[in-house]
Amino acid sequence: MVPMPESTSLISIFTGLRDFLFPKVCDYCGFPFDGGLSNILCSFCFHSIRPYKDPVCSRCGAPLNPESYTGASLFRCVECGEGQYFIDGMRAYGDYAGVLRIAHHSFKFEGMEHLGALMAQQMTKMIPDSFTTPESVFCPVPLSPERERERGYNPAEILSRHLSLAKGSPARKLIRKIKSIRPQMSLTKAERLNNPEGAYETIPTIPMPPRVILTDDVFTTGATLEECAKVLKKSGVQWVGAVVWGRTPRYF
Repeated sequence: MVPMPESTSLISIFTGLRDFLFPKVCDYCGFPFDGGLSNILCSFCFHSIRPYKDPVCSRCGAPLNPESYTGASLFRCVECGEGQYFIDGMRAYGDYAGVLRIAHHSFKFEGMEHLGALMAQQMTKMIPDSFTTPESVFCPVPLSPERERERGYNPAEILSRHLSLAKGSPARKLIRKIKSIRPQMSLTKAERLNNPEGAYETIPTIPMPPRVILTDDVFTTGATLEECAKVLKKSGVQWVGAVVWGRTPRYF
């Protein structure tokens, strides 16, 4: 038997002592755990998130009652109605609440960018094959340069990159933010709908693909995604879909 290096033995001892004295406690169920999502969620809770199942609203991703949409040609919830939108297809992993919200908060606001890989892995399960054709490109919703420097990363870009690897479609930055806007979280629904107008443009030096899948972390009113889809279509993109980690159950 090869003797264990002394340094490795000491690390193992200190790690065991640390875990005994300061066990990881799940932020959702409150129980100690060993394996899980970093140090915030146990594996059981993270995998207990209930993903949306088809049919879903093609504009906001909300789940629909299958019995009410049998044979339907347009899948829209009552909130979205029959209006004209720039988004052609939408998928959200689940409700922005409970475990899903805890994971997102740590990913976006607590610097745990490594969680993006695990979140994207779950998101791939709800992206239909029709989204990722050979002509499709994943495109993250951009942050302003100031906000990205402040945070150190763009959560949408991380999700976009991992979704690209999982689904086999390239990821490219096609849009940039050209105007600072008020944080959407601080606004009413009516204010949010108009807030992103004129805040984005396509990057003129990059040729636009025929199909784009916008990637973001949370869908609330959909105003940001709609604005990004609008500028993409004005630049020649024929089809624009969107995928997000969470969808607010109702507009806040």
